[in-house]
Amino acid sequence: MKGRIGLGLCLLLLAAASSRAKPLPGGAETFTRHDFGAVNFRALDTVAVPWKLVAAALVLDDPQGGEIAQTTLKKRLQSFGFLWPERIQGADVPVMPSRDHPLGITVGAVTPGLPPVKVTVANLGCASCHAGPVYATDGSPDPTSAWLGSPNTSLDLEAYTRAVTTALKSQTGDTPRLLEAVRTLFPGTDAWEMASLRWAVIPLARRRLAEVPEGLSPLPFSNGSPGLTNGIAALKLQGHVLSEAQEVGFTSIPDLADRSFRSTLLHDGAYAPQGQPRWRPIAREDLTVAHRDSLAAITSFFTVPSMGQSPRGALRQIPAAQRTLAWLETRRPQSFPGPIDRAAAARGSVVYDRACASCHGVYSGPVERPRLQRFPNWHGQVASDPARAVAFTPELTRYAVNGGYDKVLDARPTGEYAAPLLSGLWATAPYMHNGSVPTLAQFLLLEPRSERFLVGGHRLDFKAVGIAGQGRGGVRVYPEGYTPWSQPVVYDTRLPGRSNRGHEAQVVGLTLAERRDLIEYLKGL
Repeated sequence: MKGRIGLGLCLLLLAAASSRAKPLPGGAETFTRHDFGAVNFRALDTVAVPWKLVAAALVLDDPQGGEIAQTTLKKRLQSFGFLWPERIQGADVPVMPSRDHPLGITVGAVTPGLPPVKVTVANLGCASCHAGPVYATDGSPDPTSAWLGSPNTSLDLEAYTRAVTTALKSQTGDTPRLLEAVRTLFPGTDAWEMASLRWAVIPLARRRLAEVPEGLSPLPFSNGSPGLTNGIAALKLQGHVLSEAQEVGFTSIPDLADRSFRSTLLHDGAYAPQGQPRWRPIAREDLTVAHRDSLAAITSFFTVPSMGQSPRGALRQIPAAQRTLAWLETRRPQSFPGPIDRAAAARGSVVYDRACASCHGVYSGPVERPRLQRFPNWHGQVASDPARAVAFTPELTRYAVNGGYDKVLDARPTGEYAAPLLSGLWATAPYMHNGSVPTLAQFLLLEPRSERFLVGGHRLDFKAVGIAGQGRGGVRVYPEGYTPWSQPVVYDTRLPGRSNRGHEAQVVGLTLAERRDLIEYLKGL
């Protein structure tokens, strides 16, 4: 008996040692692949989906009538702006893309004890929103190559959610056909999962979808249009404080370069590290591990609205968030691929230092590739659409600090906007906090701001810096002959939460020549 106990103890110690010896994934790999605990059965109640069932339904419901094959699934998901690249760039170490699902969709089998089912769950990860296509020298996007940390300004979560709902409504009525499509797309699916889909998942999906009116999303709020998210509405849904009024606090997806220079997070600075002044200047010498880790703790809470995590579950993801932010601190955005007039950029740097640096930070270095050295963390109002600034409520404050987050997170409404970082600005069009201005030329009032314009799958204009387009019939459309890689949508600035007003007072004091020079400088940030 003693020998058996000794042998068992040795095996346990060896297993523990082996577990400790296994290296943790690096920050770039964590950012790309890690599910942050969001691949779980509970997440199916909000943002996660039964992956194989959804994939089969989307293929069967393909408007183009494509064959039941992975190629059809790939085309459908790309139409919503998901990247399915052959190469990943922007990481400090090689990161290989998945052949089985789009970049940023995390997939895994879950087997909850009750009910005794097995289902492959898919959820959104960091790279779904924060990995954009690489751009060529003429501004053309290359969706076969993704740059980690860049914004995916073509990702249309609203269209994806509605399409999934429509497809499931249409296809769950014919269970044998739907399950046969699952077998064709995923031939390795075992009998346990097939039985779970037939007897548990499909009946549950039918009951829930019956409550959703035709043509609508199962979510009680809109995620907007390509490049937009509605994270505050998603957080309100998780916290059961969603109002009956329309939630229109849309925000555009930023580039993630230089995030550690922030003293607060979110567009309104609602989240700050516990025990630290909310608004304070951050210089490069202030980028300590302690500061970065305090932001990582807050970032782990982002998994609650975006991935359907619980606050307690999100707390366990702080180490993964710390690895991610350690990598992001070293990450650089893709260099501007087009030409930069060096002389104009040099003049533009003087304009920037005089007119922009007090809010958007001090950069130094070569004008075609300067680096941020100090960020003031300015906050206030610039007459832009107020919907997002007022969306964070006292009820959210109470929810955001429950489950142990009160020890790391100081959450409160500010009613203001935090000045954005401008690193990687050229790739983030359309501009403003709600993505309402298609080019920097329009933002700086060199051209009238478009009331309606196409966004999604767009090419970039490297002169105006932003979405390439031309006016036609009251809508700014894509250049003749250009074929977008994802399905575009008309952005209408007349709708609630989407006004393109704001920041005019900060521009009108600049001459037209100064504004043009400023654009040349902004290309390099």
